Amino acid sequence: MRRLVRAVFHHVPTLDLHGLGVRDAIVETERFVAETAAAGEPEVRIVYGKGRGSPGGVGVLRQAIPAWLEQHGAPWVERFEREIGADGNDGAMHVWLRPPQ
Repeated sequence: MRRLVRAVFHHVPTLDLHGLGVRDAIVETERFVAETAAAGEPEVRIVYGKGRGSPGGVGVLRQAIPAWLEQHGAPWVERFEREIGADGNDGAMHVWLRPPQ
């Protein structure tokens, strides 16, 4: 039933990392990706924000999360793509997951 609702409304499970430091964000990302992949979800969305509230206005999660996915996410992640906003910056990414084995 969940898959039907998601297919009809194109609802994608989403993890929002706003307010987390790098270490906690990586832990949450790994947990979320592993659990959703094990549940057979084909895709997820990870929101990390643009970093406007960060010191210096530089979002550390904008670099840390894609780097973690690239370096350590291979068991669960097939591919990922940044979601670029109208302002030309990204604050989230779309992640396609490998089927459970």
